Amino acid sequence: MARFGVEAIRYFNHARAANVDTAGDLTYTFNRSNGLDAKLRSAGHTRAFYWANTNVFETDLRDSDKGGDDRNWADDIDLFWIETHGNHDDAGHAVLLYDTPATEWYANSSNWQLGEDWNNEWVMAYSCDTAALPTITGLWNIFARMHIYCGAWDLMWDGITTDECGEDVGDNLISGDTVSRAWHDGVSDWWVDNHPVTVCVGDAATWNDGNIRWERSTINRDHLWGHGVVDPDLAPARQACLLWYWTEG
Repeated sequence: MARFGVEAIRYFNHARAANVDTAGDLTYTFNRSNGLDAKLRSAGHTRAFYWANTNVFETDLRDSDKGGDDRNWADDIDLFWIETHGNHDDAGHAVLLYDTPATEWYANSSNWQLGEDWNNEWVMAYSCDTAALPTITGLWNIFARMHIYCGAWDLMWDGITTDECGEDVGDNLISGDTVSRAWHDGVSDWWVDNHPVTVCVGDAATWNDGNIRWERSTINRDHLWGHGVVDPDLAPARQACLLWYWTEG
């Protein structure tokens, strides 16, 4: 079974007061994060932590070798779910907004190396624009044995019809869907168009003579622990290509 952690930020009044960002507060953050949390725990998975608002720090994702504390948080669990405002920089690194400067107001994925020496397999970021398609290769460095990054190539909506997205993702995971399918189907909505994308790395056999062998990728194979196949970690020295799958719905 899996160990998972949840981090969710709904309010950004401290960031606004400090003139760091003008982002408005979110509305259904905890409907989504609570829904995922309840579904996974109902199936016997272990919640390692659940941090909210000003108790969520960017150092939880930053590599410990770069002044962060990921080995005790995001990299000490199998599945990490985070919701906040998101964006990306010109190099394609994911950028996440926090409501406390402990130690930075923004996280930047140039400082992430997930799965390195530790545990993380999957990150799910319900945040806008963290994996823009034209610059998506900027996420390459985050894969240090991590399997799949689940993010957004454009907007992810915060509204009454998307309040069940976390619950739907969790239900898909424990029903035996692949992690990638659970994300794409779970965050899709009948009223607004969300923009999910899943990103992984492949070995030399995945990229063979210029042809992608999707059947060998973690996007095609990985399931939550206890609900299907989970591929072995891919060591950085064996990582040969970056693969991504995007949808709109």
